[in-house]
Amino acid sequence: MTTTTPANRNGRTPDRDDWYLDDEFWRHFGSLMFNEETYAEAGEEMDALIGQLGFSTGHILDLGCGPGRHALPLASQGYPVTAIDTSPSLLAELESRRDELPIEIVRADMREFRRPAAFNLILIMWTSFGYFEAESDHDRVLECSVDNLSDDGRLVLDLVGVEYLARNLEPVHLTEYDDGRLLIERPVLVDDLQRLDNDWILIDGDRVFRTHISHRVWSAGEIRSLLLRHGLDVESIQGGFHGEPYDLDAERLIIIARKARAGSDFQQGPNA
Repeated sequence: MTTTTPANRNGRTPDRDDWYLDDEFWRHFGSLMFNEETYAEAGEEMDALIGQLGFSTGHILDLGCGPGRHALPLASQGYPVTAIDTSPSLLAELESRRDELPIEIVRADMREFRRPAAFNLILIMWTSFGYFEAESDHDRVLECSVDNLSDDGRLVLDLVGVEYLARNLEPVHLTEYDDGRLLIERPVLVDDLQRLDNDWILIDGDRVFRTHISHRVWSAGEIRSLLLRHGLDVESIQGGFHGEPYDLDAERLIIIARKARAGSDFQQGPNA
């Protein structure tokens, strides 16, 4: 049996800081996360979100777009989408699915990408906000996002709240896929419940792939305070894309925030 630990673009084993930059990780594990069922689910989520926002026209920025699970259904409805990611393999998958849809594909880092006032809606989906080790990197993402939003533009974050994780996290989780592959996950909350670290072991025939990933996790109150500090008025914190309440049983933490107008006193929305 062969055991492989992916190396990053510099040829060394990635540490907790930069696992998301390792394209070998996405090549080995991406197909487990992005299958046709998850594409269909993403399309339903975008239908619900667009309806809830009352979003009729405008340019959308999908940060950490992956293979385009959210960009594709949005573009199929006619919205121009700019899709940003650092992974060449995930962007290549998006390119293969794009056809003639109005999607601009850009390989870039969300901590650095700037097009001032160019977007009416920015999405950071499926816990892509939280990959970074340094708190200052999350600040950089929000600074860029506020700069990139048009006046009164909105930001949507899709996270998993620490409230749910603290109550429901299993120390070991085993998934068997239809093709015979086995995925073993060993998650643990660390750093005073501020990060979720996870060892992944993928068994594929006689090959074994190992990796370690880490996410920053927030409570609803913490993420509200963070967004407010960056000039974003929180309109809604909810447990799903259909407006489900956010409570201890909510598997998703969905935040909808609006770029505060000049002179705003950062009042919180009535549904927050």
